[in-house]
Amino acid sequence: MVNGRRYDLVIWDWNGTLLDDTQTCYQIANDMRVERGMQPMTDIAAYRAVFRFPVVEYYKKMGYTFETEPYESVSEEFVRLYAERVSRCPLQPYARETLQAVLDRGARQVLLSATGQGRLDEQVAMFSLTNCFERVIGGQNNFACGKADYACAFLAECGVPARRALFVGDTDHDFEIAASIGCGCALLVPGHQSREHLASLGAPLLDSLREMPDLL
Repeated sequence: MVNGRRYDLVIWDWNGTLLDDTQTCYQIANDMRVERGMQPMTDIAAYRAVFRFPVVEYYKKMGYTFETEPYESVSEEFVRLYAERVSRCPLQPYARETLQAVLDRGARQVLLSATGQGRLDEQVAMFSLTNCFERVIGGQNNFACGKADYACAFLAECGVPARRALFVGDTDHDFEIAASIGCGCALLVPGHQSREHLASLGAPLLDSLREMPDLL
């Protein structure tokens, strides 16, 4: 340990981890299904059971065949509806307190998301959280790809060894990114995937963000 910490940098995921948008995504998914004559998912547990990356596989799991409309059109509709509703999403409980606790312990923080950079900047500013992060890193589009590359590039630039970084997310994709770059990982249970699935990955699970600073 250095300075009494195991990690010097926390890499935060946004959607589902700091931003509590699972209910909104579930509602949008059902609205889109009903519009297409599909049965709505019964509850959030059903949504968490099918949500996965790449996102195109999530839509296929829901029953989309992309025979009558391309994936890009479906994804663009979701992005449009999400942009209309994201302002109603709250932060996860204890998000602000946890971000401050990490800073108080002397660790650096960066926010990493596949959300397009412009939209991500707007969402983070909406909650007045921009100053909590050394950098807010978004994607070059809004189609949920490229996070591993962005994480590798930032680690190379900031000079923190991967083993001294902790990736905090809420999905198996976040776990895979952390594993691919060699950093630690913790997963928040009240996000976009089920506890049972997250537990199968072997990473520490967080029932609340307030548990996270104890991992530093």
